[in-house]
Amino acid sequence: MSPLDAQLLQKLLTEKYGPAALAGNTLDYFTKPGAAGPIQKAIGKESASLVKQIPGVSARGAVKVGRFAGRLAPGLSALSNVSDVADLITGEESLANKAMDATSMGIGGAAGFMIGGPLGASVGAGLGKTASDGIQFLFGDKKSPEERRMEEALKLLNSRGMI
Repeated sequence: MSPLDAQLLQKLLTEKYGPAALAGNTLDYFTKPGAAGPIQKAIGKESASLVKQIPGVSARGAVKVGRFAGRLAPGLSALSNVSDVADLITGEESLANKAMDATSMGIGGAAGFMIGGPLGASVGAGLGKTASDGIQFLFGDKKSPEERRMEEALKLLNSRGMI
């Protein structure tokens, strides 16, 4: 099938059945073995070798656990990304912190994509956000937005002579 035929088929399917007709392509990413690329295979392989170290677990059982972990990884990574973006949008951090988080997610996602395709990008973006948050904690003022508001309120009360 040529790319033009594939586009025409997709267009006809979406016109007749709606956008949900192409949901199978997205679901393949989470269910089809190897669809997420080399990172998914590596996660499965490493999980299986780790499980083999547990006494009493057969090699066949370890492979099944590894395969499950490999298929679970894209979903967990996507869930983590949704959580990170929600924190970025709704968090009470300063604009500079949000910019740093977004930049770190972008750099991590780009690096991850070069190493492991779409799943690598997803994992890389999550690791970038985690690294950014860690740097902000270590080198920032170590106070949450609530603590800053409490200090401001305390200063205001002190300035009015109420305390």
